[in-house]
Amino acid sequence: MKKSKDDAELTKQAIVDAAKELFAAKGYAATSMADICSAAGCSRGGLYHHFESKEDLFVYLADQSFTVSWENWGKVAENSMTATEQLYMYADYFVDTLQKPLNKAGEEFLNRVGPESEAGQRFIGILQVYMQRFESLVQAGLDRGEWKGDNPQELAMMILGYFSGLSDSIQLMDKADAKQFYRKATMLLLEGIQK
Repeated sequence: MKKSKDDAELTKQAIVDAAKELFAAKGYAATSMADICSAAGCSRGGLYHHFESKEDLFVYLADQSFTVSWENWGKVAENSMTATEQLYMYADYFVDTLQKPLNKAGEEFLNRVGPESEAGQRFIGILQVYMQRFESLVQAGLDRGEWKGDNPQELAMMILGYFSGLSDSIQLMDKADAKQFYRKATMLLLEGIQK
């Protein structure tokens, strides 16, 4: 019985890994469940045993990606660091973990299923949890008197929007140059919010 459960988990992860690559390469709409089965080396029955639909699979993948990303960030960031130091580290981390094609697939997913749908609401909920976690970094900067502002949610959205927008500019850079670019951009951002 144990072997069967282990095999099922391996199959599920193979499906998730294949779906992640396909969604990043082809986008959400252009990726079919048959494509995912073929890439994962599993049957349609095996895929539908784990995921009810393509929407369900995408939401699971998003949840897994954001959860792992934040857990990994937690290992990098230290509470003893200033919020400013953490923001510089987050800029590096953002470059290291940027998955631009998958981010675009997320936008496509939400446009396709609609924000009011059950899958759209689950996806938005995952994004909101990530935002709340990032807000805690911003709140620390405000509480410690490092940064000015009175709305940590708004400031967190601005910072993440800034970083996300900058990602369009680094497509042709190697990682070292992209990190330097983000460090300069973070310095510029901090000039506006530091006390």
